[in-house]
Amino acid sequence: MAQPSATRAVIVEALRVLVVGACLGVGYGIVAGVPTVAPRATSCAPPVATHPEIGWIEQNDARAMVDDTEVMFVDARSLSDYETGHIPNAIAMPMDTGAIDESTTALVRGVRTVIAYCDTTGECASSRRLASLLAEDGVRDVRVLRGGIPEWLSNDFPAESGPCRICP
Repeated sequence: MAQPSATRAVIVEALRVLVVGACLGVGYGIVAGVPTVAPRATSCAPPVATHPEIGWIEQNDARAMVDDTEVMFVDARSLSDYETGHIPNAIAMPMDTGAIDESTTALVRGVRTVIAYCDTTGECASSRRLASLLAEDGVRDVRVLRGGIPEWLSNDFPAESGPCRICP
């Protein structure tokens, strides 16, 4: 039977080997450019698989653009939800029917960036569908607001209510 001090020495030596091996592995990963933590697939995946050019936009980045006249926010929710509260100067493009009309699309053609949003904090199908339709109609820089209007409001970002002032 092994003595307690001999067993302890074996355990300590085994731990040293494990620590050295882990350090060497992490060091090699850093030098080789291998990430030590796998990225979240959902954060990198485009919101519309068929249109990889459409990207997500984070809440703070969108907030910084709300007063930019070259950026247009488009609300994919129902007209009644839009009128209850929306991002300032956003236009209503409800996805109730799953389609958009040309007169409303014309409003966004001259801007640099279009940001679609809806009423869920997840990956809202309505805003993704709207973004897809806009891209198919030739609108170039289309993005989807991650977190939608619920997260926007929870961040205490500006909002307004009432009918769309510039919608046809």
